[in-house]
Amino acid sequence: MSTTIIPRSIDKFNLYLIRTAAYLLLGTPTNWSRFGWSSTENADWQAFLTAWLPLYAKYSDKKGGYTTGIKDQLLQIIEDCVNLCATNHLLLSIQATRGVTITDLQTFNLTTDEVTGATPHHITARVAAATDLVYPTLKPMGGGVARCKCFTDAVRSGRAHKLKGFDMVEYRYEVIAQGAAIPTDPNTTTLIDGHSSRASFLLPTGTNNGGKVLCIFFRWAHSKHPTLDGPWNGCIIVTIL
Repeated sequence: MSTTIIPRSIDKFNLYLIRTAAYLLLGTPTNWSRFGWSSTENADWQAFLTAWLPLYAKYSDKKGGYTTGIKDQLLQIIEDCVNLCATNHLLLSIQATRGVTITDLQTFNLTTDEVTGATPHHITARVAAATDLVYPTLKPMGGGVARCKCFTDAVRSGRAHKLKGFDMVEYRYEVIAQGAAIPTDPNTTTLIDGHSSRASFLLPTGTNNGGKVLCIFFRWAHSKHPTLDGPWNGCIIVTIL
């Protein structure tokens, strides 16, 4: 997907990179945060722009600064950008954002065929509300990070996967001390809300939480029609390393 959405010609990519890098920094919260990108992913994108601009200036100076070496460096940045998107599913993360707008999609050259209006948007294809539960597994990775893998309740093994027709896993969690009361209601206001466009993802809880307990609820979610979201599963717990 990334190789067709992200321009591969130098001049077209120049406009794409300038436009998207600026757009990621707009808003409160910033667009990169709203899209579910990590601070590192946004920093990588901004670094592409920082490296790109002086090279593109030389590339554009056909009489003075242009060399085939400059061109090769620009093409390498394009390739690195495409690879980052493919590896970290950055464009899919934008498409899976709750309340994604036409402007979001158009800025990144993503299709708007199923979208009407600026915000919220409406998808033409409908799916039934989920009744299936998430079957999750948790693995502490150290440094306060937990690996979350989600499966359908009907197929509880193999490769992590989402329920057909649903593009997100929504979760709500809380970190508690050993021996403290475990939350039983996923709608408790003390829980932290989050979502992932991937069925397998890392959840950082904080490096100071070693020895504490992660309590987390999951459900299947539809980014474009939250009224179709599935039921919450029971609380899953794991000791944080």
